[in-house]
Amino acid sequence: MSKSILIINRTFPPAFGATGRMACDLAIMLRSEGHKITILTTAIESKVDSARNLDVHRVQANQKPKTPYDYFKITSAMKRVCKTLPAHDIVITMTDPPLQAIMGAKIAKKMRAKHVHWAMDLYPDLLPVIGHNPHKFIMSYFTKKMRATIKNADNVVPISKCMARYFSYLSLSKRTMTTIENWADKYLREDTGEPDQALLDDQKFRILYAGTIGLAHEFDTVLKAAKYLQKISPNIEFIFTNRGGGKDNLAAKIKHHGITNIKMVPPQPSKNLSALMASGDLHLITMKPDAVGKLFPSKFYSAIAAGRPSMFVGPDTCDLHNKITKNNCGVSVRNGDAKTLINGILKYYNDGDVWFDHCKNASTLHDNHHPLDQWKSLIESL
Repeated sequence: MSKSILIINRTFPPAFGATGRMACDLAIMLRSEGHKITILTTAIESKVDSARNLDVHRVQANQKPKTPYDYFKITSAMKRVCKTLPAHDIVITMTDPPLQAIMGAKIAKKMRAKHVHWAMDLYPDLLPVIGHNPHKFIMSYFTKKMRATIKNADNVVPISKCMARYFSYLSLSKRTMTTIENWADKYLREDTGEPDQALLDDQKFRILYAGTIGLAHEFDTVLKAAKYLQKISPNIEFIFTNRGGGKDNLAAKIKHHGITNIKMVPPQPSKNLSALMASGDLHLITMKPDAVGKLFPSKFYSAIAAGRPSMFVGPDTCDLHNKITKNNCGVSVRNGDAKTLINGILKYYNDGDVWFDHCKNASTLHDNHHPLDQWKSLIESL
């Protein structure tokens, strides 16, 4: 049965943003199933793009929000446009801007629609993890509002088992949860371009961090490993895409410690992603311990799409630890354990057979990963 579905997210292609890219993939899949899709997003200028069974309403808004007030203005602008839209059967809220689920729940109620909250991360719980500590009253107020929103949603979609466990800890009924993992950019399986070769040394064994250098990611363990490796293995290098709220702090630490085997390169356009990701012999993923259950590092899906082993630096309570160890597609290292990280890198550097086997395991895991099929079943069930 055909349904009308409203998806709300701050970013949407051609604007950059992983959440926007996945919203687009979901919208295209649902449209192919005969559903009528409306996207509510932002842009430099307000406009509406229309195609068969797909309307994209772009609200004029700041494209580089930094302060809570910036996000408040974006949410308010999106809410005003929501009120002008026709009723839909399903409203899907995401997590950019943070707390938009509160607004989306009200819109769904007014439309008499089902509300599905796609929980890429969890705010305000994540704020202390990334170094923001709002006033206790404000934190308490929005925590209670989000708890109520999550509990009253017709379905909540956490993106990992560890996020689902955290929601259960918050007393969210398992009956209203459907865990659906994220997925990689489709361009990662297409050989459509080349990265900037002037920035990459093909003679080196490369540990690639391709993604946002976020405030919920931990790099001190990596820096210790890199500093040691530059002394004993000059052919090993680390590559970071220079993007995200933590990039300046990371660059300052690299300079302070005199680390020369780490390069910061510009983000690559989508058409060059496949070549860039394949250029990494290992893919680096990091996470702060306190972030467990509040987000999930989706760089893992890019790594397996590229057919490369993952080096995960993070808590073993994260579901990513289990995925890597169970499928033999990388190494999981606890925060602070630079020695194990070094040994893991050297194992792949010195043993091509192990590296190749884990590459194959990563590719197999990706080939068996079909989250959009789960989304199709969920929408049909509502």
